[in-house]
Amino acid sequence: MRVLIAEDDGVSRLVLKKALEELGYTVHAAHDGEQAWQAFQHEGFPLVISDWMMPGIDGIELCRRIRSQVDRGYTYFILLTARDSREDRYHAIGSGADDYLSKPLDRAELASRLSVARRILDMEAQLREANEVLVRQKEALEFKTRALEQSQEMIQQANLRFRELFDNVPVACFTLDSEGVVYEWNRAATALYGWQEYEVLTTSVFDTIIPAEQADAMRRAIDSVMCGEHNITLQSEDMRRDGTLRHVLRSLFPLHGPDNRVVGCICAGVDITERVEYEQQLRALNRRLESLAFTDALTGLLNHRALQDHLIEVFNSLKNGESTFSLIMLDIDHFKRFNDTYGHQAGDEVLRLVAQVLQANAPPESVVARYGGEELVVLLPGFSLDSAIQVAEQLRQAIQQTETPYRQITASFGVAEFMPYMHSPSDVVEVADAALYEAKRAGRNCVRPLSAVSQSEAA
Repeated sequence: MRVLIAEDDGVSRLVLKKALEELGYTVHAAHDGEQAWQAFQHEGFPLVISDWMMPGIDGIELCRRIRSQVDRGYTYFILLTARDSREDRYHAIGSGADDYLSKPLDRAELASRLSVARRILDMEAQLREANEVLVRQKEALEFKTRALEQSQEMIQQANLRFRELFDNVPVACFTLDSEGVVYEWNRAATALYGWQEYEVLTTSVFDTIIPAEQADAMRRAIDSVMCGEHNITLQSEDMRRDGTLRHVLRSLFPLHGPDNRVVGCICAGVDITERVEYEQQLRALNRRLESLAFTDALTGLLNHRALQDHLIEVFNSLKNGESTFSLIMLDIDHFKRFNDTYGHQAGDEVLRLVAQVLQANAPPESVVARYGGEELVVLLPGFSLDSAIQVAEQLRQAIQQTETPYRQITASFGVAEFMPYMHSPSDVVEVADAALYEAKRAGRNCVRPLSAVSQSEAA
């Protein structure tokens, strides 16, 4: 038997050619897809083995061109490639290939696949010969009946071969028509969905495995395949018979009738639930890690690093039309006495309590953060100095009114507003810190701003 091989790698081409010749085949070797296509047009070959990835015409395109030659006898087409994923196999078979060989070449597997190819080609040749005899001897009723019986047996064998292949594919597969009615259902589909074949045949997938919220996407995919599109892929949550949901990556391929019209589609689905759940857990963990990177562990407020990021963002926004912003810096009065008198655990509780008061009473658009030690900060985007002073006084009173099992809590507040002469966010922080110092000098438990004039002098 003559074999056409298409392989752009010289070593692989020689290895394949030698292996075929040792198996008794007559080999015509082409250096690429274009050369193989020219040779096929000139001579025609019953068996073609082609590499998938080649410059110019690749293996898939070569297969499509050969399949377009309807006036020739049947050509058995085998793709040879290192690509070995399920999706690649479906793509290869869906593009017209009869079989699929993985690189590096396994000679025993090659011999086995060629044995299958020869049986199929022999069967096809027998069918073609029987048909030719039928045309020549159509008056002979006895021979015609015998030829028809042979043809029917071959069809039955082909149907059986398809059924065995369909049932044993380790991927959930079923066929359906334009309305979603199921006509074939394999064992892997039963394992995935829990429905037995006899329970789903002639029923709609929209009544069994496709939930209502996924129905529109599935109908669009079926419509696309019925219009001739190939390899429609979508991800969905399918329903098992017990009501649980599974994440499925589904591919749909057209199913052609005898006149080559699309009469339905083949649906192949892979359960990717574990992968999806892992990705969800990974995203949640990343969000948690990101939160930890910008959160103060003791108070739950934003930490110093996060505050600096917000300050830079607000400072830069002034260039886009924002008018101003203000910063409140506060210090818990005589905080060291809490630690010395009641212990460090009590000091930590006081810090957490003050942080909760700030979060509960600060304006919604504000940013509350722990600056360091017992110093806390409230960033007020869009607030003028007067408005920020009012906010600071409200916060001071809220802290003073907070009940604790220890002594009364008070805090000193310094307030600063951005001024045009300031060149960086740290300038605003320095002025607020100076204002806080003034509040402490004034006796603590009070609010002290730095006016525009005093801010300029401080700068």
